[in-house]
Amino acid sequence: MNEFELGLENRRRILGDAWVSQSMGGADALSAEFQTFITRHAWFDVWDRKHASAFDDKTRRLVVLAMTLGLGRYEEFSLHAKAGLMSNDNSRLTVDDLRELVMQGAVYCGVPAANTAMHALRSVLKELGQSTTPLAVTVRGAVRADRPTLVFSHALGYDQSMWADVVAALGSDYATVTYDHRGQGQSVRTTGEFSMDTLVDDAASVILNHVFAKGGGPVHFVGVSMGGMVAQGLAARYPHLVKSIVVANSAMRYDEAAIALWRARIDTVARKGMSSVVDMALARWLGEEFRAANPSLVAKVMTILLANDATDYSRSCAAVAAINFSRTNQRIRCPALVIAGARDEATPPQLSNDIAASIPGAKLATLDAAHISAVECPDAFTQQITEFWKTSG
Repeated sequence: MNEFELGLENRRRILGDAWVSQSMGGADALSAEFQTFITRHAWFDVWDRKHASAFDDKTRRLVVLAMTLGLGRYEEFSLHAKAGLMSNDNSRLTVDDLRELVMQGAVYCGVPAANTAMHALRSVLKELGQSTTPLAVTVRGAVRADRPTLVFSHALGYDQSMWADVVAALGSDYATVTYDHRGQGQSVRTTGEFSMDTLVDDAASVILNHVFAKGGGPVHFVGVSMGGMVAQGLAARYPHLVKSIVVANSAMRYDEAAIALWRARIDTVARKGMSSVVDMALARWLGEEFRAANPSLVAKVMTILLANDATDYSRSCAAVAAINFSRTNQRIRCPALVIAGARDEATPPQLSNDIAASIPGAKLATLDAAHISAVECPDAFTQQITEFWKTSG
C-alpha cells in the first residue's frame, strides 16, 4: 500500500469506517485535496510515527483529546471521544479515562473549557446509549440541614432491600437514602467494565443529587461488603460529603490467592450463569442456623441473586477484586466504625482488623454473624451504628 492508503487505514481504525466514509463521501472539488492532505500527512506521517514508541494508539487518542479540549475544538473532541469509546482494540478508552482527562483539563485549560468538554462528553455517552446516572434511589423522610441523613450501600449481588430491617429499626429520627448499585436491582444494566472508583463516584452522585441538592449536609454513610468498599473510597476521595462512615464485613485489599478466587468466580458465572454461584453465596452470606430458621427470607435472597445479569455481576466482581485502599485509608479523617462478623467466611475478621488499623481513630466492633450482618442481626447492627453516631458526634 502507498502512504495515502496506509493513512486511510489508520484513519478508519481510529475514527471508524462510518465517519471516514462520511468524510470521503462528502468530498467535492473544494475539499478533495484537503481530504487527501490530512489522510496522507496527519494519519500517516504523524499518526504512524513508529519511532515514537511511547506513543501507542491509546496515548495518541488522549493527546488529541487533551489538545482539542485546550483549544476549545469541541466538535473534534466529541468525534475523538466517541471513536475512543467505540474502539475494539487496545486503544479503547473508558469513561474513567475521559473523566480523568477532563479533570486534568479543568486545571490546565480552565474550568469553563472543562465544563464544556464535560457537556460534550455527556452528549456522546447519550448518543452511545451509555447513561451516567442510572441508579435506582429511595429516599425516606425529609432531607434537611438540621436532620441527620443516612446513606446505605448494599453488598455485591444484593439490592437496596438489604437495608429494610435496619431502616425500620432506626425509626423517624433520620432521613435515609438507599440505592441499587449500577447493574444491580432496579438500576440500569452496565455498558462496559468499571472500577471501584466508578462505584464511589456513583455514591457521590447519589449524595449530591438526593441530599445536598435538597439542603442536606454531609451524610453518615453505611456500607456492607462491596458497600463497605465504597464507603472507604468515598471518605478518602469525597471527604466533604461524609460526616462518618461504617464499613461492615468488608476488605481494603485482596492478596493474590483471593484475587484468583474472584477470577474463578467470574469465569464460572460467564460459563454457567448466576445459578452456578447462588448456593456458595448463600452459604457464605448467612449462617447455617439463620438459614434454617428463615426459609422465606432465604428464598427471597436467592431470587435477588438469580435476578442479577451475569455480565453485570461479573463486572462488579472484577471491580471488587481490584481494590486496594491501603494508602488512601490513611487519609480518612472522619469518624469510622468497622464491623466484623465473627462467623464471616467471605471477609474474615482479620480483614476488618486491617481496615480499622489503616484508618486513623477507627473503632472496631464484632457481631455474631456471617457475611451479611445487617440482614442476619439487624437489631444488633442498628444498635452498633446508632451508638457510634452518638459517641462520635
